[in-house]
Amino acid sequence: MNTKRKRFVRRGAAVVEAAVVAPLMILAMFGMIEVGYAFMIKQTVTLAAREGARAAALPGGNMSDVTAAVDASMAAANLTGYTTTSNISSVGPTDYEVWVEVSMPFDRAGFTGQLMGGGSFNITAKTTMRREGVDAPDGDGGGIEM
Repeated sequence: MNTKRKRFVRRGAAVVEAAVVAPLMILAMFGMIEVGYAFMIKQTVTLAAREGARAAALPGGNMSDVTAAVDASMAAANLTGYTTTSNISSVGPTDYEVWVEVSMPFDRAGFTGQLMGGGSFNITAKTTMRREGVDAPDGDGGGIEM
């Protein structure tokens, strides 16, 4: 009879332990999901900036080409609300570099609410590329020498 009573006492302790640990495990899981989502957005914004800079680096590239390239990359991930800036409009015929910056606000209260701090911040990526067909100031054109 005494051993049967100990088993029921232990079974009650397991329920209490599960009640304490389960919410913490669920909170950790949602936190990992939120960090993974933020990383995915950062990678997408970086890719969009790279694609925009690539469009700007091509001969005859303009801001509408940059915007179209960034829009295509961001639409593939179903992301909206971003801004695109570039120096392509002010680049002269002898300027050899062009840059594109993409910025998107990220709301940290997505999955966990205010438990993980809440608030929002901007995820930003800036890519600089050498323009095709324009020589660098040292005159080597940026090619690889063999």
